[in-house]
Amino acid sequence: MSLRESITAQIIAAIEAGTPPWRQGWSSPEQPRNAKTGQAYRGINFLILQSLCQDQYTDPRWLTFKQAESMNVKIKRGSKGCRIVKMVEVDRNRAEKLQDGEVLAEEKGKALVMKSYVVFNAEQIEGLPALPPPTKNRVEPVAVLDAVIEGMKGTGLTVQYGGGQPAYAPLTDTVRMPLPERFNSTEQFSATFLHELAHSSGHKSRLNRLNLYARFGSEEYGREELRAEMASAFLGPQLGLPMSSSMMESHASYVASWLSVLKQDKNEIFRAAADAQKIADYINQFAVGIQPSVAQQMVSDPSHDMQPVGLGPRP
Repeated sequence: MSLRESITAQIIAAIEAGTPPWRQGWSSPEQPRNAKTGQAYRGINFLILQSLCQDQYTDPRWLTFKQAESMNVKIKRGSKGCRIVKMVEVDRNRAEKLQDGEVLAEEKGKALVMKSYVVFNAEQIEGLPALPPPTKNRVEPVAVLDAVIEGMKGTGLTVQYGGGQPAYAPLTDTVRMPLPERFNSTEQFSATFLHELAHSSGHKSRLNRLNLYARFGSEEYGREELRAEMASAFLGPQLGLPMSSSMMESHASYVASWLSVLKQDKNEIFRAAADAQKIADYINQFAVGIQPSVAQQMVSDPSHDMQPVGLGPRP
């Protein structure tokens, strides 16, 4: 079984077991990241680490064996790592000699290769400094979400509050959201809003991705829902939003559409993850520059009423 087939099979198994993997691992809003470079893992590697491997760890940091050696820290004996991937372009002749790579495409003497790497969690490594305790802030994420919403409105998006079902209407470029008090938590409200904003990113005036006439339950519909849900999951850590694990119920129609597209094409989860990352990056740009000072003052005052700001009824 190829690396792509193996990763796709793991994700299909998780969906069929009742828990799509992008809904796991939300005990912390921190992104999995490399302990040496500090860079956050993105796209398919975010999905692999945060969802398929992170659920047994509380530390978001990871290292390869070589990186651990270079930092003079030691991987505990018997530790089992997690396999992630990286796309690299190499000479075609060199690609044929790679033992840990899978050729995806060839052109003009060059080859695009998917290489695999094994990484180990910080909890499996002796000698790493302890992870600093996370800074909790229950108000600032709401301000961040409000900034994202306002930024998207600036691109021409209309946002309407009320009604019973969240939805994005591409023909009118409108996101419709139930009032915040209809949700069980701020986390559910945030995750659902990000899901609908992810759909809206596909409008022709933005990332130009949507098929306006995709039928509910069709493969095209399933592909878009997969991207929107994954983008919402990617955005949570990027924005510092603790996400709800139940942002969308596993309706049979959604599960069937996801499984249909994944089972037919071993490359689909990689395309979906790449598109979801593009969506997350596009939406995340509207949160840049948000200052937490006021929110931090509110959180630091234990007498303050912690009703989230910005999520009250809208006109």
